[in-house]
Amino acid sequence: MSENTRAFRKTRIGQVVSDKMDKTIVVAIEDSVQHPLYKKILKRTYKLKAHDENNECGTGDTV
Repeated sequence: MSENTRAFRKTRIGQVVSDKMDKTIVVAIEDSVQHPLYKKILKRTYKLKAHDENNECGTGDTV
C-alpha cells in the first residue's frame, strides 16, 4: 500500500447518544459476540466519535 491510499473501512450502523460537541457526535454501536466457553450470545456496546459537519444529527438518530 502506498502512502496516499487508505485501507478499506468498515461501515457501521449505530444510534447517536450525544451531540453536545461542535461538529462531533458520539455513536453507540451494538455488537453480538459468542462467549468462547459457554457459547452464550453477549451484546457488546462500544462508542465511537463521528464527524458531523453541519450539526444535523440529534440524540436518538440512527446513523
